[in-house]
Amino acid sequence: MKKVAVIGECMVELYQNKQGLYKQTFGGDTFNCSVYLKRTLKARVEYITVLGEDELSNKMIDFFKKQEIHTTYIDRLKNRNLGLYIINTKKGERTFSYWRGEAAAKELFLTNSLKKIENELLSYDMIYFSAITLAIMSENGRMNLFKIIKKARVRGVKIAFDSNYRPRLYKNSDEARQIYNQAIHYCDIFLPSIDDEKELWGDLNSNSIIKKALDAGISEIVIKCGKEDIIYHYENITKTIKTKQLKNIIDSTSAGDSFNGAYLAFRLKGKTIKQSIKKAQELASKVIMHKGAIMPKRKK
Repeated sequence: MKKVAVIGECMVELYQNKQGLYKQTFGGDTFNCSVYLKRTLKARVEYITVLGEDELSNKMIDFFKKQEIHTTYIDRLKNRNLGLYIINTKKGERTFSYWRGEAAAKELFLTNSLKKIENELLSYDMIYFSAITLAIMSENGRMNLFKIIKKARVRGVKIAFDSNYRPRLYKNSDEARQIYNQAIHYCDIFLPSIDDEKELWGDLNSNSIIKKALDAGISEIVIKCGKEDIIYHYENITKTIKTKQLKNIIDSTSAGDSFNGAYLAFRLKGKTIKQSIKKAQELASKVIMHKGAIMPKRKK
């Protein structure tokens, strides 16, 4: 069975139902990816994060288990809480309001499980994280993470990265660029969004994104372009995959995360990049027809 480690922050999620009442569940960019990866691939998926010892953290652990996500490396801290976000939607497009100042996940790669993670992740098939993961961590935590993934990569572990850019999580754009430039040198699979890339780097196009990634040593690049066609580069070839235009979208939350989860799952199954992108598009098109990050499981 394949083993995948996903690193980041899961948060308390609130969104309004049709009656205007808020529903509370859980979500977060890398966590969403882990759930959809697990639903697509029979694999052992570990979610690596740090939680508090409060009741909401207990409920989150229960939610992980319901999603069949393993929690071997999750540490719990006293006097720390979970981050929280509210989804605001308008014509299907989402914006977020965040509260995450005291989030326990900021202690990622600084807690008791570090030694265990450092040794055991070397036997995994894939490690996935995002720029949001890096942004919430301390400098020491990031250095510990980079040390581990560099070592794991030498052992043949595939390292996958999504450059999700959230300006509010950084002191300034220069800090974000510096951290980004470190991360891409340790990765094999790059799953950026062109909107995030433009927001961070300014005026650029898919060719410049691909060149930067190739120069960093990345071999597999898939650029998500919103409603536009997806662009990928692999083995010296750049190609485009058509994107079907959808109407009456309910909530675009987790569109990219679910795409990443399905894409990585099908790649781990041995499918081609083109096959994996098409399957990932299919899943993302279903996810955005539901409220919240995690759509209900299909009944077996």
